[in-house]
Amino acid sequence: MLVGGTARSEVGAMYSDRRDAGRQLVANLRRYTGGDVRVLGLAGGGVLVAAEAAALLGCALDVLVVREFAVPGIPGVVGAVGEGRARVLDEDAVRRSAAGEGRIGELERAARVEARALGLRLRGGRPRLPLAGRDVIVVDDGAASRPVAEAACRDARAQGAGRVVFAVPAAAPATLDRLWTVADEVVCPLSPTFFVAASDFYLDFAPVSEAESARLLERAAEHTA
Repeated sequence: MLVGGTARSEVGAMYSDRRDAGRQLVANLRRYTGGDVRVLGLAGGGVLVAAEAAALLGCALDVLVVREFAVPGIPGVVGAVGEGRARVLDEDAVRRSAAGEGRIGELERAARVEARALGLRLRGGRPRLPLAGRDVIVVDDGAASRPVAEAACRDARAQGAGRVVFAVPAAAPATLDRLWTVADEVVCPLSPTFFVAASDFYLDFAPVSEAESARLLERAAEHTA
């Protein structure tokens, strides 16, 4: 059943792998096609899903790098940042950590430096694709935390995206509900009430290397040059 554009299901349906997930996502994204649309895969498994979707939709592909940060010695993530100015803080976690604003700022800056460095490596030094005025589809494989997914949408918005769509093969209902506050549309074929882990929906959910993501991004850049 579709609820607000998001399919919710209690069935433990499976994707064979991330590429299969990308192919299945496209069924819900057919209205976004062509050179004016950007598909951005979250660094890691999201790039594999996004690469398949972008190829089928005929859209340019790029990566979105977001990094979580925590206070050393304190359990739990307190926030997430992208390569740009976007950030998401878990205010409850910040209060529990008892870290001051200055310390949080230090951790945020370090995470942003890490995100930018990874983005440069994954793109092979190529600049980020311009997003101003474009429809942008942010794609994940389901593994990213809510702060990461939210920061990714905010990052795209901060770059001037005209419309932000968050597309993910499987996610928890609470995560999707939160994403509706930062995205114009959320597409998710599988969102069971008792969501535990994205890997439960894949037959193959092997780790994705930096080199594999970089190869996919380089190949996509060559095709759209």
